Amino acid sequence: MSETSAGAPDDVNAPLPDQRWTVQWADGPVPNHRRLRSLTGHSAPVRSVATAVVDGRAVVVSGSRDTTVRFWDLATGEQLHAPVTGRTDPVSSMTTGVLSVATAEADGRPVALTLHEDDSVLAWDLATGRAAGEFVRLVESTVLEGRRVLLTLGADGTLGAWDLLTGSRVGAFPSAAGLAVLEGRRVVLTVDDIAVDRTVRVWDLGTGEQLARSVEVERTLTLDGRVLAVTAGEAGTAEAEAEAEAEPRLWDLATGEPVPAPSAAAALSRGTEVGGVSTATVVHGRLVAVGLDGEEPRFIGPLALARQNGALARHRARETALLDGRTVALTAGADEDGTLRIWDLADDGQQRVTGIRVIRSVGAGEAAPVLPHEPERAGDLWQRLSGRPTGTGNAPVAVVGGRGDRIALTVEADGTVAVRDRATGRPVGPPLTGHTGKVQDVATTALAGRPVAVTAGADHTIRTWDLTHVQGDGPPRSGHTGTVCALTTGVLDGTPVAVTAGADHAVRVWDLAAGQQVTAPVTGLEGEVTAMVTVVVDGRMLVVTAGCGDALGLLDPVGGHPHESVTTGQGRVLALATATLTGRPVLVTAGADRTVAVWDPATRRAVGEPLTGHSSRVTSVATVELAGRPVAVTGSWDRTVRVWDLTDGRQLGEPLTGHTDWVTSVATVLVDGRPAAVSRSRDKTVCLWDLATMRQIGGARTGHADPNGPMAVTGAGAGAGLPVVAVGQGQTVRCWDLATGHEAGNEYVLPLAVGALGAAPGGRLVVGFGPEVALLRPAAD
Repeated sequence: MSETSAGAPDDVNAPLPDQRWTVQWADGPVPNHRRLRSLTGHSAPVRSVATAVVDGRAVVVSGSRDTTVRFWDLATGEQLHAPVTGRTDPVSSMTTGVLSVATAEADGRPVALTLHEDDSVLAWDLATGRAAGEFVRLVESTVLEGRRVLLTLGADGTLGAWDLLTGSRVGAFPSAAGLAVLEGRRVVLTVDDIAVDRTVRVWDLGTGEQLARSVEVERTLTLDGRVLAVTAGEAGTAEAEAEAEAEPRLWDLATGEPVPAPSAAAALSRGTEVGGVSTATVVHGRLVAVGLDGEEPRFIGPLALARQNGALARHRARETALLDGRTVALTAGADEDGTLRIWDLADDGQQRVTGIRVIRSVGAGEAAPVLPHEPERAGDLWQRLSGRPTGTGNAPVAVVGGRGDRIALTVEADGTVAVRDRATGRPVGPPLTGHTGKVQDVATTALAGRPVAVTAGADHTIRTWDLTHVQGDGPPRSGHTGTVCALTTGVLDGTPVAVTAGADHAVRVWDLAAGQQVTAPVTGLEGEVTAMVTVVVDGRMLVVTAGCGDALGLLDPVGGHPHESVTTGQGRVLALATATLTGRPVLVTAGADRTVAVWDPATRRAVGEPLTGHSSRVTSVATVELAGRPVAVTGSWDRTVRVWDLTDGRQLGEPLTGHTDWVTSVATVLVDGRPAAVSRSRDKTVCLWDLATMRQIGGARTGHADPNGPMAVTGAGAGAGLPVVAVGQGQTVRCWDLATGHEAGNEYVLPLAVGALGAAPGGRLVVGFGPEVALLRPAAD
């Protein structure tokens, strides 16, 4: 839907928590660092979003295929009220779906407006989340029983009659099918939607009295071209049965007249029996309608033409009306005795309502005007509210106001959101990416003075974006042509670097400060690299890789020496780490054969015997110094974490237990100056262990949906020294504060799935996503 934000003062509400990460550099277009947060709760695609400001808070309204409308606090991401829905059909018990949502102000109060699949338009008070009424169509303004009355029709087919002087609802006729005049009285015809035979009832519009009674048709006959119905009297009281006995029992279905007794006797004996008619509606001794099995009822005699001319078309329930040349709409109150209001649909010149002025609340005690019904000039209410005819079908466009008024957002045919210059229509920076399904709608607002976009996705989520910076940062760089599958960091000639390996069988080295490649790529690697570390041997940095086999690859990224390999005999090397043992660098490998091995990269030989104890494959390894001695921490499919003294090859203490499924990642970190280990498991938890006491610190940290994505542990930056665990989950990098277990800052969204993640100096993170590489730094730095 179309949304416009005029901006908001800087203190519109409290700002979002600091965005934890921002891009320092990227190999290619800067990843989408504009993403703020996801709003989750819908269980089906989100069709539409709109925004408003309620009591100084930026609020998002969303409508979904799950039939709910939800209200969100944009700053916190929390739902403000319980979800609401449209009407539930009494026959099917199905709740009508939401097609679109919009927001407006009604006499200074923010309201949400929702369009539903049954054609209803409902209003909701955004401050309370409660229903504020339903828009109804004006049928006519008339006089009944000496009272000036407005007749309205709701989307559910209920005809309402409203006294314009007292404000009371003087009549409500569900399932109204038409208006007519019968014997000089205005009547309303209703058809029972629940009954199979679609029973017809006739009501006096002025008094509300039911005029007709429905009787059962026992037989239907044809005789001499005429169709006749034989009716039974109503069962019940003795009076009713006596009345039924007196009632004519044979009817001419063409005229509705009773058949005289002599003719009735002949018809009963000579007529040919047919079926299809189940009930008959009788008014003052005359048949006016019959119910047909499984079909629409048929009106007879005086009501046939009147029904045709006075039919109430429900599909026009959201029609507007005209009052003194102005477009208005009517709303019926949310409760049964609610107030009927006349709304002045003042627009912004672009056929979209920005404010609704209640020009009259019926019941104020003053004379109300008679509203002319001019259907040929009436407009579609939802078009006036939202700016598009049906709420669906047109590509949504959102215009950013305030500081970002030069920007427009459009949902493209491929389901992405393009950021465009309003003057030229050209893209400004990369599109907003992050949804895993097609984007259905887009709206804009302001949060803490910043322009913000809100998008609705087929992936069941609402996502929010900071539009303060929309330009891409710098020209594309040349890098991998295949997915980055492993990365590490090191120091090359005194310069901190990141080293990446891709599915293009190449290794590249990047200056961590500048983001430029500092050596020619090393190409021609055999197989895919799944683990990688750097180690300094005889003053030069070597890159050590592991892949699908049991061999380690050693390569010099600068000297161009031939690639070397070392066979480990471990079946497959699943993880790598480095340590310093007796003053020399060593490699530590985790194997599919359940062992841990130590290697001297200078001699290419094993150091000591393999470390044994795990009962299943060892999936991960990390190293740290404990009491001045190098130790290795390993995780395994056997659900344990074990600690090994690398000097003598002994296991330290008992296995660390607590995970209920495979341990998939481990890392080491200092917490308050004490060495600790971090483990992640397929049970979707992260645990923190004090390696000095061999005890778990706090409980298991939950909320880690993807246990197989890459993990790294780094400091929080800005001198805080507090470690955070960063995890790649799909296209996002999410971080948790290890001290509290709470999520640290906003998740960072990337345009492609995160395939590799590594800690870098200064609390930074190196991320490989698709074929791209980026360095994220804490936003406070």
